Amino acid sequence: MDFPTSELWNYSTQVWTLPEVETICLILQDDYDANVNILLYCCWIGDKNLSLNDDDLQALIDTVQPWQTIIKPLRDSRKMMKQQLIALPASLIEQTVCNISEMEINAEHMTQLALEKVLLPESFSTCGEQNSIKCSLNNIKAYLNSLDSISSADEILPQISQLLSAIFQDEEAVQMAMMSET
Repeated sequence: MDFPTSELWNYSTQVWTLPEVETICLILQDDYDANVNILLYCCWIGDKNLSLNDDDLQALIDTVQPWQTIIKPLRDSRKMMKQQLIALPASLIEQTVCNISEMEINAEHMTQLALEKVLLPESFSTCGEQNSIKCSLNNIKAYLNSLDSISSADEILPQISQLLSAIFQDEEAVQMAMMSET
């Protein structure tokens, strides 16, 4: 499938390959119902030293919601096939998992294209004197605080810290940003 160029997708595929990013994002998705595309968006926008407000976050959530009705069943089907919960020959399971994975990744890509178009970065506020790590932290916390599944983003600060350390590859700067939160 040919997709238009996407700065968000390029950023996401680059950071996804960094050690621990995938694992931490999937923990936040599976355990706290966080949307990985929005988490990556928060970091991408934060890396540009831009801040998301409540209206921005609601627009992102509203944009992602219809896509989740496509992606979640694909993800669940892929996991079920990998666990061999459906009686099929191994060769068919392998091929089916590959096909479902491709559809899931394409849908994730389309979600990110939609996210990239819903808000114009020039409309965002800057994070001022904050560095990109602190800006990303504030964006992630604002997003996670908007979720019903989390009473406060503070309850998962260790996972947020791990994610930022994995993405920005600067544990000391992440710890400084986290310390300024307390």
